Amino acid sequence: MLLRQKLLFGAAAMIAAASSVTAQDAPGISSRTSPNAEDESSAPEIEVQTLRERLTEREDETRLEDPWTIDVLGRPLVLGGQYEIAFETLSRVALGEGLNRSSELLLDQEIELEAFYTFDRTFSFFAQIRPGWEADLRSGSSDFFVERGEFWLYAQRIAGSGFSLDVGRLNFEDDRRWWWDEELDALRVTYEANNLELALAAAHEVGPARSDRSFVEPERENIFRLIAELSWDWRPEQSVQLFALYHYDHSRNGRRGEIVRRVREDESDSELLWLGGRAAGALELSERGSLGYWFDAGAVVGRERLISTEGLSRDRREITGVQSRHLKGVAFDAGVTWLMPARGEPRVTLGYALGSGDYRQTGLHGNEPGFGGVQSFNGYGRLLDPELANISILTAGVGCSLLKSSSLDLVFHDYRLLEHAGGLRDARIDSTLTGRSREVGQGADLVLALEELRQMQLELSVSAFRAGSAWGVDESEWVFGSFLAVRFAF
Repeated sequence: MLLRQKLLFGAAAMIAAASSVTAQDAPGISSRTSPNAEDESSAPEIEVQTLRERLTEREDETRLEDPWTIDVLGRPLVLGGQYEIAFETLSRVALGEGLNRSSELLLDQEIELEAFYTFDRTFSFFAQIRPGWEADLRSGSSDFFVERGEFWLYAQRIAGSGFSLDVGRLNFEDDRRWWWDEELDALRVTYEANNLELALAAAHEVGPARSDRSFVEPERENIFRLIAELSWDWRPEQSVQLFALYHYDHSRNGRRGEIVRRVREDESDSELLWLGGRAAGALELSERGSLGYWFDAGAVVGRERLISTEGLSRDRREITGVQSRHLKGVAFDAGVTWLMPARGEPRVTLGYALGSGDYRQTGLHGNEPGFGGVQSFNGYGRLLDPELANISILTAGVGCSLLKSSSLDLVFHDYRLLEHAGGLRDARIDSTLTGRSREVGQGADLVLALEELRQMQLELSVSAFRAGSAWGVDESEWVFGSFLAVRFAF
């Protein structure tokens, strides 16, 4: 499949609505729009989601079919957005000897406000802001902020060529969100020709993303990135993609004995290069249904500098150690989804992912693929949700379609370390492992997604994780969690 114009995220449905074009509210159908460079008065095209897209990826958007439109200088300014309220529980935030065993009870609310304007058939503008409120109901703390979302200028098919350019705060999202799912301040050039698409981008954060931060967050600060993605639909329902990312963190290096504020603590600096690819597609099995498949593989090389600290007070930490190491790691994620030709479209998914001890994911990743349902969700488990580094993950899932545009999925994960280690990298549950066992544990998620109304989405999940022998004193302990989100378009 061609690399879609991800920069039109959020604006696509509004453009279609402004042109009085709608898509059916049915499973496997989505509206995609593309302003026509040949005839500015023509309606955006509607693209029916292919079988491969349904089985190997998802696009989760909630937008009105008929949003607010204001005439500005003879052209429509389209306004719209979404309100989301989300409630999440976690019975234990940490496992392992000596770690905090408290729970979490979180409530988040966010309003996404958007404006889209086309200057002519080539140039367009999009702006997005997100006022939000986060609260920890257990501790009583809360925070209000305004986050800057996408904000870009887009020039399509410049001078009638296959080249397009967009600059500003852009959305980067690959089909399975295994490589990137992030908004970055960047400039991107895209070239399209028949069934081939190439995108090249340079990214560097120019300022804080949220109003409650007076600085760029440490994990984003002074990082320069070069991003490349090539997509080739070599035949119907079959796609090959290549990915490359150069990451150079040129933030100021901390020294042993230096005192830093906790909010400015930077745990690592690195200069890394990722290369990899993906093969994905769908096969018709005649009376046996359909089979979707994916295979992602990546390699990373470079240098990483790790910084360890100790707490001095509530908001001050002292750097106690600095360690540099060279990395050379590999990872892959492969799987299949079988869609059976029966009422309710039952489906079965099997997957296996592995990341070596020296592998690091890009830091832009989301790990939220689709398993054939109407929404994406955490592919490596909502509770543990580890980075694919020094771990193997076996996944098995079953699901079915409900009503016209809803789905139910039950997904199981088994986790195992590749090398003995004292902890997991970037996992949702804080960890102190014994280093004597590689059995991390098992997790399960039950996910219900309801999208019967185009202007509303509901997502409900309940999850459980059972700790393995790698957790020592907490072996066989259970962690439970739940998540509820409701989204309204306006």
